[in-house]
Amino acid sequence: MASPRKDLDTGYYLQHFNELLQFVTQHYQPVLNADSRGFISDFHQLSHSAQQLLVRMLNRKGRVFADTELNYAEIGACAPLLDELARAGFIAPLMADDLADFWLRLTKDTLWQLLQLAQAELPKPLSVKKSQTKPQLLGTALTLPVNWLDLIDQLPQRYVVLQRHDALNYIYFLYFGRIEANLSLFTLRDLGIRQSGQFKQQFRPRFTQAQQAQLAYQLAKAKPAIIALARQLKQQPEQAQTILSQWLDEVENWPVPDDAALLLKRSERCYQLGKLAEQYLLSDLAIAFYRHSNGFPASERLIRLYWQQDDSALCRQYLQQLLDDPSCDEEWLFADDFFQRKFAASASKTKRSQLTQLLHDAPLVGIDELYLGKAEQGLIAHYAARGYTAFHTENNLWLALFGLWFWHELFEHDDSALHNPFERRPRNLAGGGFYQQFKSEIEHKLNQLADPGAAATLLSGLTAHYGKANSLFYWHSDLAQQLLPLLQHAPKVEGKSSLAPILRAMAQDFARHSSGYPDLLLIKEEAIEFIEVKAPGDKIQRHQLARLLALQNAGFTARIEKLQWIVDPNRLYVVLDVETTGGKAGSDRVIEIGAVKVQGGEVLDTFSTLLNPQRHIPPFISRLTGISNSMVSDAPTFADIANQLSAFLQGAVFVAHNAKFDYGFIRAEFARCEMPFDMPQLCTVVNMRRYYPGLQSYSLGKLCAEFGIKLTNHHRALADATATVELLKLINAKRCTAQ
Repeated sequence: MASPRKDLDTGYYLQHFNELLQFVTQHYQPVLNADSRGFISDFHQLSHSAQQLLVRMLNRKGRVFADTELNYAEIGACAPLLDELARAGFIAPLMADDLADFWLRLTKDTLWQLLQLAQAELPKPLSVKKSQTKPQLLGTALTLPVNWLDLIDQLPQRYVVLQRHDALNYIYFLYFGRIEANLSLFTLRDLGIRQSGQFKQQFRPRFTQAQQAQLAYQLAKAKPAIIALARQLKQQPEQAQTILSQWLDEVENWPVPDDAALLLKRSERCYQLGKLAEQYLLSDLAIAFYRHSNGFPASERLIRLYWQQDDSALCRQYLQQLLDDPSCDEEWLFADDFFQRKFAASASKTKRSQLTQLLHDAPLVGIDELYLGKAEQGLIAHYAARGYTAFHTENNLWLALFGLWFWHELFEHDDSALHNPFERRPRNLAGGGFYQQFKSEIEHKLNQLADPGAAATLLSGLTAHYGKANSLFYWHSDLAQQLLPLLQHAPKVEGKSSLAPILRAMAQDFARHSSGYPDLLLIKEEAIEFIEVKAPGDKIQRHQLARLLALQNAGFTARIEKLQWIVDPNRLYVVLDVETTGGKAGSDRVIEIGAVKVQGGEVLDTFSTLLNPQRHIPPFISRLTGISNSMVSDAPTFADIANQLSAFLQGAVFVAHNAKFDYGFIRAEFARCEMPFDMPQLCTVVNMRRYYPGLQSYSLGKLCAEFGIKLTNHHRALADATATVELLKLINAKRCTAQ
């Protein structure tokens, strides 16, 4: 039985704000700047009601407010409180610079009032009507040569603008570690929705030096500013040179911090600006930004830009630096691959980079096409038939091992980098700060991985902490079955577990070593293997190859396996087509289903029915399909035929022309009936493009004309499904020949 929802006190928002201010004042006094200290001091001097009103405004969107929006029963009349807030500098009257925010907040009725006031100052009548949309009215208003501030003053409501945003955002930043717009986490906590304080109760500040805190805040503000800049340059590309040059001046004034996490943030911002400069073909600016960014991936962009500028000497010199002292595995893999392709090709035509060699050596494994779209499940079934226990693990296996083995240092140690009760991931994982802080403890625990009791130690931790919400990994019922054999059977090199270098790399550079791990864990007797699964058309990512190499170098068996789909000539297919009330599976409904069961090229059975969508069929759909509302009025609903259709589809491959569309609608209909639906799919559009390239059109009608396929009553479900069967035969003729 669900617990009853908690009721919040009417002043909960002020309680939350005061809780935050008290926390920041207690923990961050040395790094508070003059503006934030002044904000806190002035806030505490406000009357209780004025505090309530201000926090109400702070928790709402936007900066501009009308007094008519600020009527709260627990606060009372707002006019004298607004005067008090104005005297304290928390709000101010509307000014010209605030008009953009004002227009966003304006209601259509108020906009119409303003246009009527403007009319009195204009020599000609306005060609506007009240029935027009707000954007149309606003478009007219923005072209008028009037003093809007004077007209706004004539409105019956009073408009005010919030002030001191930067001081408040800095306070929020100190608490949350990011620019936070509201205190919703406090509300979710009090409602019992969000857990807090489950790891520790005593917190140390994330910053102890004012310069460090100010740079961190500056870099945090830069992130949304760069996103906004990208949008601006799309509208004004001619401004790219000027604006990005100004940003470069700002970047050059950013200090280079000693703190690794801050250095990483600084590098990320410089890389983002470099990418923007490249987008607008400003190579020299891009190079300047990338030079301010430490390590990969900026190093890759620099190499490529040097090469584009025909500076092969500088390119080769920098490549050699990366090969001799790479910042990460991915950087070394890139440098090695680029060097081999650009500088070593003439010396050795056959030499491959390690990246290329791994791909070349990957075995090809045939998997039944029943697992189309589910490559990992197909390979799991392949190995299960050969006596292996197989799990689809990816990154979570390693993140869980890391999180559980170092749980105390991450979450419970007095010095762990959790800085408020809401945090679920230590802040010092970025930039290697975690390893620097706990080096001796980490190395001691890494040595313990080889102990006979390591698995029991891990199981104890898993049992003690199971279910605690964290932002490192997710809990699931198979976690112990995966982790314990990993500890028990991991290879040992010179008496040390091969897990140690993997976890050490995560501790030293979590950002780069927390993803890209192989898809599958295989266990057979006392041997474990890791497989990166690549289905046809999948690309190999460099960070995935880096993790494979790291596992191999540590002593594990780890490899790529490339899949090819096996076409069974006796495979059972159901070729299906739907007609619908519209194009969105989530909101539109199916009005007709036509399905043909095929095996070995022979039609075994058909299924066809109109369906009552329990809504009106739009006229354009009726014109397209010939299906009217009267035709479906007495038809069954999908729920009426769901069991029959499910049985018809059982054990087959789902085939359709644009399968994503038809499959999506059938899945949505089954979901409304709370019935599971999961089938392998084959799309005749995709496969006709693959096996019969170069045609002008791949629509069903055009393909039928091209290949002489009979298509009568187009846009009726069974007719379209029947024609699609012939496309399937053409596709399978090519697929079977290719095997």
